[in-house]
Amino acid sequence: MILAVIVSRGETNALVQVATLLMAAVGSGGAVRVFFRDEAIFRITRDGAKTTRFSDGYHGREDEVRARLAQQGLDDLAALFAQIKEVGDARLWACSSSMAICGAKPEDLLPQIDGVRGLTAFLLEDVAAADHVLTF
Repeated sequence: MILAVIVSRGETNALVQVATLLMAAVGSGGAVRVFFRDEAIFRITRDGAKTTRFSDGYHGREDEVRARLAQQGLDDLAALFAQIKEVGDARLWACSSSMAICGAKPEDLLPQIDGVRGLTAFLLEDVAAADHVLTF
């Protein structure tokens, strides 16, 4: 099974949800192809991965949720992505046009990101070959 995931959102809770889903997929023997774009680009940079920002539904509960994520080992995005890649077949890509819009350079990205790709290539290659496609 090949799962293609397009990640546009940059909130911590969304990225943790993506990471746990990816871990389940690769842990079950599936392959994942992930395309980060829009505001998610900021969170896959070395500096951005260290920040925490929750969606509005967590307003007023940020500290307690942050503590629970730490207790469960879900508070380090770079480590989560590294673990996903160690467990199975995972390719993580950053959108070239979103990188340009965000002012990010390839050297800014986490080392777990496989590289920069265009949306057309991701759609024609990874999405076309996928059994399932999810967006966040």
